[in-house]
Amino acid sequence: MSVGRPPKGSDHVKGLEGADGEKKRLRIVLETLSGERSVEEACEELGVSASRFHELRREALQAALDGLAPSPSGRPKRKDPEGDASRLERLEHENAELRVELQAAYTRTEIALAMPHVFTRKARAEIKKKAREARRRLRGGSDEPGSGT
Repeated sequence: MSVGRPPKGSDHVKGLEGADGEKKRLRIVLETLSGERSVEEACEELGVSASRFHELRREALQAALDGLAPSPSGRPKRKDPEGDASRLERLEHENAELRVELQAAYTRTEIALAMPHVFTRKARAEIKKKAREARRRLRGGSDEPGSGT
């Protein structure tokens, strides 16, 4: 003879979360499966026809089966909130702006080299600085001052 707790049977439903009416239906479905109650008694208790009761029982068993299906372990991956299409569009826009800025830097450099007498020493230094930044961007390096790349 085995020692242990006596089986609860349909009383397991009491510990579940949910509305009382739903718990009652589940308890009655489990009682019909275990043979504690006949289908006719269950239909009378729930106030449904036999066909509706069989449908309820099938739905309950299907939900139980779906709940027991294996699922991947761990936390699910987060979806990108803005989506791939909008991210791509934003990056293309940024790329176009950077190309325009780079072309402007090249143009300023060419003007400064062709007509150095037009610019002051401070303006020439600024042009050289912007040209260096543009070359860094073109190579894929950092454009932050003092980064050394």
